Amino acid sequence: MGRKKKIVAVDEERFSAMSKSEKLKLFSDFNQLFHYELSKIPYFEIEVAEKGKAELIAERYYRQKGYEVYRSKVNGGYRSIGVEFYWQNFATKITEEDRLLIQKLKSLMSPDDFRDLAYMVKDKHGTPDLLLIKDDQISFVEVKYNYETVKPPTIEFFIRYGKRWPTSIIRIIRKLKNA
Repeated sequence: MGRKKKIVAVDEERFSAMSKSEKLKLFSDFNQLFHYELSKIPYFEIEVAEKGKAELIAERYYRQKGYEVYRSKVNGGYRSIGVEFYWQNFATKITEEDRLLIQKLKSLMSPDDFRDLAYMVKDKHGTPDLLLIKDDQISFVEVKYNYETVKPPTIEFFIRYGKRWPTSIIRIIRKLKNA
């Protein structure tokens, strides 16, 4: 259980055989795809004067809008659903709130969707910061602070699951109060 660094298999033979122009073309194609897919993800900003972690600010924001909000963590968060499939040894360590979330998610989706969701969030890599529930609908939000960069795993998550579970990006912009 917990966070592990994602290891990416590299096709050394393929890439070492590529010319510089082939590599630059592939890199250009990746950048275009990245920005194309990023442009399809619903995005909005909120300005705040308060200090604090962006995820906590976003969590409060969505709660005020009537959402149930769950963070991307194993204990006290939506990744706790893994105890149903691959983290059974840790089932005694999850909280009552985690158990209630598991029951809630099971009631909102089919067993296949629940299993798919559990395996989707097994690795933290690319998992959005927040899972929201409102009107029995699940969605995900990636939280960014000021001008923090959206990373490729966010785009990959959107490509894989964005049609199944709506995914968006919220940017928390901290505005300093005038002195």
